[in-house]
Amino acid sequence: MKKILPLLLCLFLFKSVQGATSVSLDSLPTVFALGQYDGPPFEKLKSEYNTQLLAVCRNDMQMAYFLWVHVLKHIETHAVKSHVDLDGVKLWLYIFWNKDGSIKNIAFYPKPNSKNIKIEEMSAFLNDFCKSYKFPMTAETNFSHYSTANFPVMVEKSLETTDNVTTNRKQD
Repeated sequence: MKKILPLLLCLFLFKSVQGATSVSLDSLPTVFALGQYDGPPFEKLKSEYNTQLLAVCRNDMQMAYFLWVHVLKHIETHAVKSHVDLDGVKLWLYIFWNKDGSIKNIAFYPKPNSKNIKIEEMSAFLNDFCKSYKFPMTAETNFSHYSTANFPVMVEKSLETTDNVTTNRKQD
């Protein structure tokens, strides 16, 4: 009996500590810094939103690029309306969308060469953005995209435009 009691006490303490540190997917905040919720909650989120934006765009790179820029431009517009200066901010950005195009979660982290911005301020800003933004496409499954975001958003010319300019010059 004396040997069983310490064993049960250790087992009880282990389960208590384990329960205190585990976070369910539903208890993740809408916006959080990458690394803040590593482990099971974040891995579960990634597995439930494992379809990539490119797959939702039927592997059309130009469409996926256009839609990613669409998201970034809307973040930038929201920043102007919210009086948040994003110029010089560079982020790693991981966005998780529900099937209907609403945002489930955004995970982010400032890149080393980014303008300084407090994690709390960026979280509050992106949380507000999530409330008003809806992706312009729906999908058959939840989906996500992980990439960089640099503000201000500089849009490169599309390949079609570049090809047309080259073709027109050859005709001159």
